Amino acid sequence: MPSNTRDSLRRLAAATAVLTLLSSLVTLSSGDPPASSGDEVRIGIKTGSTQKIRLLQEAFRGEGDSGAGADGVTSDGVLYNDLDLTDLLSVTRGWSKDERPFDVAAVIEPRLTLSGSRVRVAVEIKDFPARRAIGRSQYEGPRSSLRSLVHRLADDVVFQITGERGIAETKIAFAAGGRGTKNLYVVDYDGFGVRALTKGGIALSPSWSSDGSSVAFSWLGSRGWSLFRVPSGGGKAVLLRGSRGLNSAPAYSPDGSSLAFSSSFEGNSEIYVMPAAGGAPRRLTKNGAIDTAPAWAPNGQRIAFTSDRGGSPQVYVMDADGGNVRRLVYGLSYTDSPDWSPKGDRLAFVVRSGGGFDIYTVDAAGQDPRQLVTGGINLNPKWSPDGRHLVFSSNRQGGRGIFVVDADGVRVRRLDVPGPEAKTPAWSPRPASGSTAIGLR
Repeated sequence: MPSNTRDSLRRLAAATAVLTLLSSLVTLSSGDPPASSGDEVRIGIKTGSTQKIRLLQEAFRGEGDSGAGADGVTSDGVLYNDLDLTDLLSVTRGWSKDERPFDVAAVIEPRLTLSGSRVRVAVEIKDFPARRAIGRSQYEGPRSSLRSLVHRLADDVVFQITGERGIAETKIAFAAGGRGTKNLYVVDYDGFGVRALTKGGIALSPSWSSDGSSVAFSWLGSRGWSLFRVPSGGGKAVLLRGSRGLNSAPAYSPDGSSLAFSSSFEGNSEIYVMPAAGGAPRRLTKNGAIDTAPAWAPNGQRIAFTSDRGGSPQVYVMDADGGNVRRLVYGLSYTDSPDWSPKGDRLAFVVRSGGGFDIYTVDAAGQDPRQLVTGGINLNPKWSPDGRHLVFSSNRQGGRGIFVVDADGVRVRRLDVPGPEAKTPAWSPRPASGSTAIGLR
């Protein structure tokens, strides 16, 4: 171990036990010391590590009004799921007789205080087994917002432990309904709190604005397929484009200033870009084939899309001005629905396989293909904002539902959302007011 690392560890007395235990697994970053403590401690995961940081989560300690105990039990499950679903942490539940902590790096001690219609949730993070404080955080709000407050608390814990922002405050938009009607919905990332954004007609292909305030979507009404925007918190939908032809598959640019989409208003399905608030479109593709499903690279310099210009649908990549078009991957007979990872290092897409559709990822050069999901019809993969998960639609358990898979393809879970058909999901960005750091205070 280099001498400067040993010196840093000596200065971080409050976390000595943690860092000794994890010296082969994690890296350390040290910020400016909070006023009431030593240096801020963070357990950052090394790039490429497949191991998880082990935590012990104690049960929420309920205080105040008589309902605090029941709210604490609810919060136990919410916080545990938030931490476990990060794919960064392995969490032992301190209240479970069937679980025993081992190799624990830190312990989470949460607290809930109920006073009338108001609730406060707090957490203290301590090293283990000495239980010396590493960080604290707390939030207060209406009792009705309890799940949201715990989500914020979880994101604080994730950031303090790993140095990465959590995704517990994010949401997923999707379309669902029966034959002839599909409404747009938004749900918390863990499948709770479903609410409708549209009513009537057929709404598909939601796309989140870069700040998460709006969702663009395609809608089939009396005027044909049009593009609309609706506030993500609910409200009146605004028409963005209602010209003749098929207008579909909207995709916000990373800076939120533009909207890429597919349209056949000039006779053939092509990729266009227009101002995010609506306006004159600029055509990017010029080909007799069908071009659709645009997806921006996170730096805004390239767009991936689907085209059958080679005889079968395949994923292509072009510069944001429409130049330098190239096919992404070869050797697969049918590929569709591309989406860039938040870092821009990989793309997810759909591959036809036998009678179904699988989900793959490749690197930005079209190399290193990895099959993540197989079995059934799996469509429309979209990355989470931390790049560790993908949401997609599938009939793998009957009907058509919304599923989330970890980026290594190991763990798949279904969200409990309305049916009978749920499809075209999209993951929101992290909220701008989300967690950034916590320390002793």
